[in-house]
Amino acid sequence: MKNRLVCLCNLVDEKEIVSFLERGAKSTSDIQRLTRAGTSCGRCLPEIDEIVASHQTKKPKDQQQKLDFGL
Repeated sequence: MKNRLVCLCNLVDEKEIVSFLERGAKSTSDIQRLTRAGTSCGRCLPEIDEIVASHQTKKPKDQQQKLDFGL
């Protein structure tokens, strides 16, 4: 992934957004609250939405655990 500037107004780059997503942010509003990206002019909101959606589809699903019935 190349590190591109996503929010020019608040100088937030893609790596910073992905970092917060990897640490538990789940939505564009989480990213706005944590980084202030998209809170000034709002022009970058569609791009932030795309990054969030992309991260959600790439996120590995929890593997099912084998149940131990103690038999």
